[in-house]
Amino acid sequence: MKFYVETLGCWLNKADSELIAQRLAAAGHERVRDPGEADLVVLNTCAVRQEAEESAVRFLKRVGNSEKRIVASGCLVKVKPSRLREAYPDVVLIDLNGIEEFDALLNSSITGRERPMKILPEFTGARNHIHVVPIQVGCMGNCAFCATKLARGGMGWVKSYDLEAVVSNVRRAVQRGAREIYLTGQETSAYGRDKGYDLVDLLESILRIDGRFFIRMGMMEPLELDRFLDRLIDVVKSDWRIYRFFHIPVQSGSDRVLKIMRRKYEASLFREEVMKIRRAFPDSTIATDIIVGHPGEGEEDFMESLQLIKELEIDKVHVARFSPRPGTEAAAMKQIPDAVKKARSKLMSEEALKVSLARNKKFIGGTFNGIVSQPGYRGRGFMVRIGNYRPVIVEKASLSTFVTVSVDDATPIHLMGRVVD
Repeated sequence: MKFYVETLGCWLNKADSELIAQRLAAAGHERVRDPGEADLVVLNTCAVRQEAEESAVRFLKRVGNSEKRIVASGCLVKVKPSRLREAYPDVVLIDLNGIEEFDALLNSSITGRERPMKILPEFTGARNHIHVVPIQVGCMGNCAFCATKLARGGMGWVKSYDLEAVVSNVRRAVQRGAREIYLTGQETSAYGRDKGYDLVDLLESILRIDGRFFIRMGMMEPLELDRFLDRLIDVVKSDWRIYRFFHIPVQSGSDRVLKIMRRKYEASLFREEVMKIRRAFPDSTIATDIIVGHPGEGEEDFMESLQLIKELEIDKVHVARFSPRPGTEAAAMKQIPDAVKKARSKLMSEEALKVSLARNKKFIGGTFNGIVSQPGYRGRGFMVRIGNYRPVIVEKASLSTFVTVSVDDATPIHLMGRVVD
């Protein structure tokens, strides 16, 4: 049987999709790159925003027909299964707890079971040298806007892969040619909460693996990060192989809105963490997420978010226009008009890009070590990831090689340069 996997959403979803594909391949099925060629089409969905839901519906309507078996997995299966069935009534729904047994569940839906956390995706090198490793599911928070907690788990529930299992998986990947290891999870900073260890312990263990490779840490929530930030800084200082890249989602710069969101911290904590990281690594890349137009956000609250981004010179801001998700507390609150949300999103995005450009310009004239990670944007040249995970676009290079680049120019999105060694 030929199968095709379509993925929407985050890095954790991408890792889950790879695990699905490997389970199907191990069962003797053939993966294809075109859904039109497939007998089985798997859609791994996302429920974070309405936009992702609409993408899933469009895909199902486009590929669904009586001659194919259509299976949906991912967060939307739990959050809004009725929408998937409306789009294609014959769709088989397999929730996230069935990912590791996907090949055995093709003919029946599964709900109400805990994910075993026993099987990790293996590195095959079929697509590139990047190996995405899921390390945990669940979250310590209970945010008012979040639908992911309904699908994957939250509110203090965390389930982690065993440390040795992750390390062994990474070791095999490096031996097979992986050169970038992406550690991902629903809340990476909560890794090991259920095991008695943490993300720093995992990093220290991975760094005992011989070889030249980079490690990219996934999203770290401010409250969880605060538990071990000092130790994390020490381990990042100790080994060049950890990207100096920190994704810390603040969501709002207003303490009042953070309280409405039930984020359980104040903006000052995020500010302190960013300043501490910048003192240790002035060239570090700091990424964050900002929700604009969350219920209860006034103009002054929005300006506080905008000021926070400017003040801390955040390198990369993921701006999300608030989208009410079914079953969440925020969906039942009084909503802000779409026109207001749109205007705030536009202004936040514009100002964030100005900050990004100013930060990137500071790297012009510098020389940095990195790895040729993938082809460049729109197939032009190649993308080199340097030690702080910033992308440098070069004209000529060889994929998967470690190089030295000189930076000649900058845009808000990337640097531009040339390989000098």
